[in-house]
Amino acid sequence: MGASAKTNPKESRRSEAPSAARSGREQSIHRPRETGISNRVRAMTHPLRAQILRLLVERGVSSPSELARALGEDLRNVSYHTRRLEELGCAEEVETRPVRGTVQHFYRAIERHLIDTHEWDQLDPIVAEDMVCGNMQLIVDDFVASKKAAIVGSDKNFHLTRTPMNLDAEGYEEGMAVFERCRLEMSEVERRSAERREDSGAAVIPVSSSLCLFAMPRRAAEDADAGD
Repeated sequence: MGASAKTNPKESRRSEAPSAARSGREQSIHRPRETGISNRVRAMTHPLRAQILRLLVERGVSSPSELARALGEDLRNVSYHTRRLEELGCAEEVETRPVRGTVQHFYRAIERHLIDTHEWDQLDPIVAEDMVCGNMQLIVDDFVASKKAAIVGSDKNFHLTRTPMNLDAEGYEEGMAVFERCRLEMSEVERRSAERREDSGAAVIPVSSSLCLFAMPRRAAEDADAGD
């Protein structure tokens, strides 16, 4: 949904699951347009593959058995779709470990859970709707988990705003560009944080970083005023 990145707001439509990537994992956002169905779309149009990719982005290096436990899914299905993500260039195997007479394979994400505008247009409308709604649900789930743990609202370090606005088309595009700059700046904050943790061994602070900007239906009164 979870939606690659273009800095031109006219071509920016993305859905991204809240995630934490590690240093060096973010790929360049400046990609040439692809023909046909992109690998990211192929990866995320299957619900289980999309969930696996999201967990690999959020949790870092994981094995299919760890992913299967987290998702409550059959290990054979998770193993198959993890290998499929590798084939699609969205994940890579980074190590193997002997465990109780078997060899466990460990993977990391090499693609964000992102969809570009031209990729979004490749999606089935039902799949696209599910991705948007699923991503918003993840944001709500993050808030509920933090609230239940008595963190958000108790910890002074939080930012939570809702600001209804009235914009024209140019202002809407400007707003999209502002949000994209913020997303990219936060990715750099995350990268620098990962580098510092690697050097210092400092504890991780899990955070949910979410951005939302979307058009709303006009209120009845506004429609009446427009007709006058």
